[in-house]
Amino acid sequence: MPFNNIQNYFKKQVKSDEWPALIWSFLYFVFLLTGYFILRPIREEMGVTAGKDNFWWLFSLTFLMMLLIQPIYGKIVSKYSRKQFIPLVYAFFGVMIFLIWSLFHLVGNDSVFLARIFFVFVSIYNLFIVSIFWSFMADVYSKEQGARLFGVIAAGGSTGGIIGGLITSQLVDLVGTINLLLISLFFLLLCIFAVFKIRKFALDSEVNKEAPLGGSAIEGMKLMFNSKFLQHVALLTVISVVIGGIFYYLQADFVKQFFPERNERTAVFAYINVATNSMTLIFQLLLIPFLLQKIAVHKILSIFPIMMMLTLTLFGLLPILYVVLAGVVLQRSGAYGIMKPPTDWLFTGLPDNIKYKFKNFLDTVIYRGGDVITQLLVVQILITSQYSVLHWLERTLGFDANDLLVLAFFGAVLCVIWLWNARRVGKLALIEFEKYKDVS
Repeated sequence: MPFNNIQNYFKKQVKSDEWPALIWSFLYFVFLLTGYFILRPIREEMGVTAGKDNFWWLFSLTFLMMLLIQPIYGKIVSKYSRKQFIPLVYAFFGVMIFLIWSLFHLVGNDSVFLARIFFVFVSIYNLFIVSIFWSFMADVYSKEQGARLFGVIAAGGSTGGIIGGLITSQLVDLVGTINLLLISLFFLLLCIFAVFKIRKFALDSEVNKEAPLGGSAIEGMKLMFNSKFLQHVALLTVISVVIGGIFYYLQADFVKQFFPERNERTAVFAYINVATNSMTLIFQLLLIPFLLQKIAVHKILSIFPIMMMLTLTLFGLLPILYVVLAGVVLQRSGAYGIMKPPTDWLFTGLPDNIKYKFKNFLDTVIYRGGDVITQLLVVQILITSQYSVLHWLERTLGFDANDLLVLAFFGAVLCVIWLWNARRVGKLALIEFEKYKDVS
C-alpha cells in the first residue's frame, strides 16, 4: 500500500471530536499494560523456579481465589457507580502490590511461599484490570466507533507491553527484581488518573450512567446459563486458554533447559514480551481496524485458530528451541492482536450487565477455569502421570514420543473444534446485535 494511502487510511479511522477520548483511552491502556508487563516476567520466573509440574496447583489456587473474589466484585459493581468502582478496584490492587513489596523486604527475596503468593496474585490481577478496561471501553464507544478504534486502543496495550518489557530487562540488575513492583504501582496510579479523564465520555446507558448497575453478585454466571451466544463465547475463551496453556508449558520447559540462571531467565521472558508486543502492535494498528470494517466477524474470529493449527503442526515437525519460542511469540501476539479486539468488540452495544458482569466473569473465572482444565488435561492426562497418553504410547506401542509431539498433535486437533466454535460465535453475535440494537 503506498504511503499516501496508509496516511489517508489512518485519517479515516478517527473523527475530529473523537481525539480527546481516544488519546486518553490509548494512554490508559499504555499505563495499564506497562505496569503489568513489569510484573509478568517476574511471575514467569517464579513459576519456572517452582517447576512446571507445579503449575497445576498454582493455577488451581488462582481459580479458587477467582471464585471467592467474583461475588465480591459483583457486589461492588451492583452497589457503586462505574465512576466509583473502577478506581476502587484499581486502588485495592495497588495496595496489594505495596503490601507484597513490603513483605518481600521483611521476609526476604528468596521466600518460596511469597513467590507462590505473588504468582497467584499476578494471575488474578492481570485478568481483572484488563477486563475492567475493555468493559469500560465498550461503554465509552459505540459499535461503529469500536470497529474503527478498538484496534488503535489495543495498540496502546502493546505499546505498554513493549515499555514494560524494556523497563524490566534494563532495570532488573540496577534496582533489583522486588523493587520493580513499586514502578509497576506508579503506572497503576496513572491508570486511576486516566479513568477520571475518560469517564465523562461514557455513553448513556439504559439507566443513569452514574447509577449502580444493580442485580445480584453472581449475575454474570446466570447470564451465561441463559444465553447460547454467551455460552459459545465462554467455550471460545476456554479453548483459547487451553491452546495458550500448551505454549506456556512448552515455553517454561525450553527456557529452563537452555537458560539455567534466574536473572537470565527473567531477561529472556522480558525480551519475549517485547517481541510479542511489537508484533501485536502491527496486528492492532494495521490489520484489525481494516478487518472489522471490511470482513464479517465470524471470518475474523476464524483467522487465529487456523494460525495456531499450522503453528502446532510445525512444532511436531521441528521441535527446536527457536521454533518453539517463535511460536510462543506468534501465539501471544495473535491472541492479543488478532483474537481479542474482535472478541471485545462483540460486547459493544450490549446491555451494561453483560459488559460489566458477564464479561468480567468470562475474563476471570472462566479464563482461570480454562487454566485449571489445561493443567489437568494437558499436564496430568497427556504428559506427566503414569497413566498419561505419553506413557501409554511408550509402553503399549513402543513409540518414542515426547512432550512437544503429544501436545502439538492434541492442540492441532483442538484447533479444529476451536475454528467451528469461532465461526459459531460470530454468527450468533449478529442475532445478539439485532436483539439489542436499540441499546447502542
